[in-house]
Amino acid sequence: MKFIARYDDKEIDVEVEPEGSGYLVRLGDRWLNADFVEIGTYIRSLRLDDGTQFSLVHHRVGTLHEITFEGSKIAFELIDPLAIQRGRREDETGSGGVVKAPMPGRVVRILVEPGAAVRKGAGLLILEAMKMQNEIQAPVDGVVDAIFVESGSTVEGGADLLHIVS
Repeated sequence: MKFIARYDDKEIDVEVEPEGSGYLVRLGDRWLNADFVEIGTYIRSLRLDDGTQFSLVHHRVGTLHEITFEGSKIAFELIDPLAIQRGRREDETGSGGVVKAPMPGRVVRILVEPGAAVRKGAGLLILEAMKMQNEIQAPVDGVVDAIFVESGSTVEGGADLLHIVS
């Protein structure tokens, strides 16, 4: 999954790929092996390949993330380039309530349930395409009205994934 991280007026390319029980993470030109485990609603455990381990607090609102660890706080925006492309298409065509697959792929995980209130930019599901996992985000604020796919489903580009009532 490819992202762009914005921090202190800088942009850093970020790539995350599943590897074994953890992840292979690229930050700029640097690659790291990391295990990232959810311990609670906001608490995470991060272990790097050199054995270094951190407990951290992670708050997220849309694309804005705030991480606190070892007395330091970092705030950054994490942007999915596919969401930017989708936003451009919505500006051109209008944002209906149906969220469509931007490309063919396999639904890896559904992050919401019918009836869930979502904010624009919130993660709805993970779509794997070309060996990359892409977070499909809400194009508008609203309530998830219907989900048309299941985890493990394969979809064509343009397929209806879910419906949001705004």
